[in-house]
Amino acid sequence: MSGAISEKALCAATAAYFSSQSYFVRRDFEIPGLRRTDIVCIMPRLSDLKKRVKCKYFVSPAVLHILIDRGWMSTEEIVEETGFDLNFVNSVLEESWEDGWVSKKEENGKAYWINREYRVPSKDCVMAHCRYRTCMEFLEALGDYEGCYNKIYVVFPFPVDKEFIDLCAVKGVGILIFHEKVGYFKELLPPEVREVTNLKVYANLSEIIIKENFLYRSISSI
Repeated sequence: MSGAISEKALCAATAAYFSSQSYFVRRDFEIPGLRRTDIVCIMPRLSDLKKRVKCKYFVSPAVLHILIDRGWMSTEEIVEETGFDLNFVNSVLEESWEDGWVSKKEENGKAYWINREYRVPSKDCVMAHCRYRTCMEFLEALGDYEGCYNKIYVVFPFPVDKEFIDLCAVKGVGILIFHEKVGYFKELLPPEVREVTNLKVYANLSEIIIKENFLYRSISSI
């Protein structure tokens, strides 16, 4: 292990690997409500990307996720659930209404809102742990990420033994091996495909990653 690539370099290589597969990637992500994550990748829907270009990319998942699978809610109810300032919430909702994300109605002097077209703009979420010296600690903490990803990997720059492979198989974790000399990744163990159920976290990480990737990706390519 002494001659292995550094964890930082492995993280960079892994990010490049998933980016080459058209994923939008964020490294060293402190996800709200979760632990620090080395790599988070989302596969955005093209239709959602184009809508964000049209709507100045502005979507506040912290506000809009509350309306997912909910009926009409007043501005005050949304403020109470988010804990945000009234003026901020009202501004987000008004802009989201203008951009077509939500519908609005007024009754008895109050504004009410309902989800119209907002959906989490990702069709696949992959997480990867590249700090191979702490892989066992990561596997023990998998429950912290429950419901927030479709696939999850541990990444190594050297072979791993059968006992560890079996452990990952039981936990549904995939294994990627990076062959540094040739710059090649090999999937040693495919991960279990899971359903995302924590829409609050998923919406936040998807919107953050999309916004960041827009800063350096060509709009014309979208």
